[in-house]
Amino acid sequence: MATSRFLLACVLVLLMTFVTCRCQETDLHLVNALLEKVEDVTRRLAAMKNEAASIRKSMEMDSVEVKDVASTTDNGENEGIADIDVDDDIEKRQLRSNSVHQAASVTYVRWGRKTCPQHAELVYEGVIGGSHYAHSGGGANYLCMPYQPTYDTPATGSQSARGLLYGSQYYTNDFEPYNQLYKHDPPCTVCRVPSRSTTYTVPARNVCPSGWNIEYTGYMMTSQYGQKRSQFICMDENADYVFWTSYDQGTAAMLYPVEVRCVNGGSIPCAPYVNGDELTCAVCTS
Repeated sequence: MATSRFLLACVLVLLMTFVTCRCQETDLHLVNALLEKVEDVTRRLAAMKNEAASIRKSMEMDSVEVKDVASTTDNGENEGIADIDVDDDIEKRQLRSNSVHQAASVTYVRWGRKTCPQHAELVYEGVIGGSHYAHSGGGANYLCMPYQPTYDTPATGSQSARGLLYGSQYYTNDFEPYNQLYKHDPPCTVCRVPSRSTTYTVPARNVCPSGWNIEYTGYMMTSQYGQKRSQFICMDENADYVFWTSYDQGTAAMLYPVEVRCVNGGSIPCAPYVNGDELTCAVCTS
């Protein structure tokens, strides 16, 4: 801009000089020189104008490219941020899922044993208790009673308005797998398995369904059919007894093996079931 102004000023000076000179005294050579100067300045002005237009056009193109790059960058960053957000969300859900899975656990009673399987944690061990075989009241289920009870504010002495809980014994003298346990007191353990959420006892089978884990297998036991009803439990096939208890103490929650009574055409059909065969069982987790 400064050069352009300088050239215009030169042109004006030359024109003024030409006008103020007296025509009769003007040298023809000087006039020709002045005209050449004017033409030169005009050419320079046109060249500068073209150069300025070219620069302006180039700047406009650069501006468009910059906007396109900025737009592309913004979109890329947004897409990148969106991808990162999705990845973070998936990772957080996986972590939550893993955390829930790791926090999940299941407990079950291992009837007849004083230990848990190697993969399970021992919660506590105890002895099997239940209601008297001849009482019509009380609970129908068997309980795993811890060795060391904790009392709060018990009433003094025995009361008549109470439910009663007794110890239990094996009644298995005619059942070979358990005949050495006859009239001994059965133990029990409460076991916990981490990372699993469901437990189920499968009757009449010593295997678990596909996809399930075997905790232990054994034989079904309950009270004798002529006594008061009680619970069916799965006694471990390698059942043990509590060594410090005495033989035949007359405890009243009796445990007998269970055999099936099948009927042809019935809901429990003979073949595959067999009358008189003791039923197996499996405790499974998933």
